[in-house]
Amino acid sequence: MVYLNLSDQQLLNHCSNHDELAFREIYQRYKKFVYAIVLARLNDTEEARDITQDIFIELWNCRAQLQNIQEFKAYLYVFSRNQVISAYRKKNIRIKGETYLIEGLTELDHSPEDHRLANELIIHINNTVGQLPETMRNCYHLSKNENRKNHEIAGILNISEKTVRNNVSEALKRLKLNLKQSHPELLLLMVIYCLPLYF
Repeated sequence: MVYLNLSDQQLLNHCSNHDELAFREIYQRYKKFVYAIVLARLNDTEEARDITQDIFIELWNCRAQLQNIQEFKAYLYVFSRNQVISAYRKKNIRIKGETYLIEGLTELDHSPEDHRLANELIIHINNTVGQLPETMRNCYHLSKNENRKNHEIAGILNISEKTVRNNVSEALKRLKLNLKQSHPELLLLMVIYCLPLYF
């Protein structure tokens, strides 16, 4: 089976049936995303890597429930943030914005507000992307939703890699500007979703 070509939902279904290879693909797709979320809240890169590993271990441990998740990226954002808070409780790690996070300790379980914001962000992004020019929209979709590399996108759309990079970059700029003007409360989430990743 070629797991690379499966959607997130298909992979999650396989994971729920104890498929380790499907879970490895989930890990490859989202390890940078999770690390960026964790590192945005920590002062220590090593601690961020450790917590990132812990997050995926926890996901594997609760794999039977993964098939029930509809918006996995939104769920993963909330789950990762809460794991940082949990690590703060257990290990007394140093975190950025401690006051804010400490105030949120009572909301450790995935609160309706967390899910609302994450889902609202995804809906707003999808609506905005849907209004982009066709080439830009396709580049963004293949890059961010299908995790395609620039050279793959260039081959699929028959354009240069530079054109791919420029279109994805411009799409992100427009998304951020749109959020800043219409939904500033979601801008932080947008920054986390689109943060440059180094892992």
